[in-house]
Amino acid sequence: MTVKPESDGKWRVQIDRKGMPRTRRGGFATKEDAELFEREHLAEHRIQYEQNLDKRSLKELIEAWFMYHGINLADGERRRRALLQMATDFKNPVASQLTAEQFVQYRFRKTQGEDAITFKTFNNLHGYLAAVFNRLKKLKVINYNSPVCEVDFVKIQERQLSYLSRAQIDELLQSITSYCVNLSTWYVTQICLRTGSRWSEAEKLKRKQLHNGRITFEFTKSKKTRTVPLDPTFYRALEIFADYKNPEDRLFDNCIGSFRRAVKRTDLNLPRGQMTHILRHSFASHFVMHGGNIISLQKILGHADINMTMRYAHLAPDHLKDAVTLNPLA
Repeated sequence: MTVKPESDGKWRVQIDRKGMPRTRRGGFATKEDAELFEREHLAEHRIQYEQNLDKRSLKELIEAWFMYHGINLADGERRRRALLQMATDFKNPVASQLTAEQFVQYRFRKTQGEDAITFKTFNNLHGYLAAVFNRLKKLKVINYNSPVCEVDFVKIQERQLSYLSRAQIDELLQSITSYCVNLSTWYVTQICLRTGSRWSEAEKLKRKQLHNGRITFEFTKSKKTRTVPLDPTFYRALEIFADYKNPEDRLFDNCIGSFRRAVKRTDLNLPRGQMTHILRHSFASHFVMHGGNIISLQKILGHADINMTMRYAHLAPDHLKDAVTLNPLA
């Protein structure tokens, strides 16, 4: 990389640095003009140059992401395992050299064949990997944009969330009452249906989280506590069940297996992956169908983004009712 005078009194620039486009240009009137061109060229290609110098593997970047950010997420360890598996599938390349084409080819392999995962599941993995690069760039651990972040997510056909009718809820509760030896199963199911809580939030409740007719959920997905009132009769039954327990004692035994067996004893055909989450969807759906407020529902469910709660808006009695009176045939 040099700035040299030419025989005619003008100046010439030659830039020959590994990782940058090779450039030779002459005819600059002054040395200052030649040096200015040199600086501008280096600045323009600096990021690409430094990216080529970054030889850290994909697994190294994933571990850096986990140390700086992932460890603070409620599901950080689960994401870390999924990301490391992706890196293994990619044969752990140099992270800065991972291309969009490689990523799209990987997506094809993962979503085809007998062991294929759904596009929705892959979109989750895509989001995790893109977040690694975006977060590390924000923290200035890297200074480049990965092509992975530029790949479009697969568009998924939006579907209405499934929920249980009152008759199906009664059938499920009857199965639990009749056959489940683990008494915790009935109470945890009731709490999920009455508060819209996630199964893990209800199953891991401690005695101290019951107070004044309410349940306060801790260690939630959003890492924020939320408090939901309960029907007085059910709350008294809960207090009787928990009467002998100390504040830090868990209310219930692990009972997810008992719940699954109870479902299998019914005629319910639940969507894939919604064995317990159907209870949360059922609470939210019935809440809206009975005229509940979307903002209140957001607070009850603990959604950070109102768009998550709006998935239930179409169930409201007055949702877009103007379509009936304002259509051209009305």
